Amino acid sequence: MDKVIYCLFFVLILVSFIGSIFFGIWTKKDTKNGRMKRWYLNPDHTEVYYDPDRAVLAAILHFFTALMLYGYFIPISLYVSIEVVKVLQSIFINNDLNMYHEETDKPAHARTSNLNEELGQVDTILSDKTGTLTCNSMEFIKCSIGGVAYGRGFTEVERALSKRKDSYFGRKMKNDKNVAKAAESKSTIKGFNFMDERIMNGNWVRQPNANVIQSFLRVLAVCHTAIPEVDEATGKISYEAESPDEAAFVVAAREFGFEFYERTHSAISLHELDLNSNVKSERSYNILNVLEFSSARKRMSVIVRDHKGKLLLLSKGADSVMFELLGKNGREYEEQTKYHINEYADSG
Repeated sequence: MDKVIYCLFFVLILVSFIGSIFFGIWTKKDTKNGRMKRWYLNPDHTEVYYDPDRAVLAAILHFFTALMLYGYFIPISLYVSIEVVKVLQSIFINNDLNMYHEETDKPAHARTSNLNEELGQVDTILSDKTGTLTCNSMEFIKCSIGGVAYGRGFTEVERALSKRKDSYFGRKMKNDKNVAKAAESKSTIKGFNFMDERIMNGNWVRQPNANVIQSFLRVLAVCHTAIPEVDEATGKISYEAESPDEAAFVVAAREFGFEFYERTHSAISLHELDLNSNVKSERSYNILNVLEFSSARKRMSVIVRDHKGKLLLLSKGADSVMFELLGKNGREYEEQTKYHINEYADSG
């Protein structure tokens, strides 16, 4: 369509240009005994048009006049046809399976018929933020608690590596059916892609370091600023958080048995799995202070009072900062944790 319009526009300019040249020649010769032969063509309110003494300027003005007079050379039906094509293309965009997002059950939606030509003009994207070009989606896949690594799930990087026959992950998946199943399956819970029978379904209470796991899960369930939203129809709880990683932490705590279900101005309420009785019970933590995350602190902390009246300072943050804050009696799992962190970094 663009080529057709370019061709028609070129012909229009060519016709107007040729016409203006001949107009200028005839205007210059349009004198006889000092008078114009075609005096009736000279407009009343102009001193330039049809002036034999200024034939060049008259020819230039005639060129623009010809562009308007011959403008119908480009049919209006062509523009209508293009608009119809745009509408049809937008329908194709809306029905494109490759642009359908399965997790949110949303197809692409072209809100304007000009979307396709705008996409067609994109050649290079310059951006100073990775977040503008990537999907900031966080999933809870692995964790290190008390020097023990948990989680048999696979990251996208590991899935890509597993396709290589000689890779470590590829051999591991072939030898372990449970690992292969975990790698192929995708959790239906948004933000949670964890699989490890040692601590799933409340099995963590039977682990040797159960008290450490309990403290870990309590931090995930309490140290945050998320707000719960209960679906009245299904009763399911979803969370509105400041960042996707914070939402993933709260969802993970819920799946492990520490369900955060209510927040007030002064307290956080949980359905917490008891370590001794292995039964869920309601627990409330009074919020005394919240030290929000900042780029300078690189961590977030909350000061709460538990149901026994004990004061707790719960904190989460960047490993580079948290390791520096450890006391002498709190470095028991430092080496193992650092090793696991490096492994997780390699896993993407």
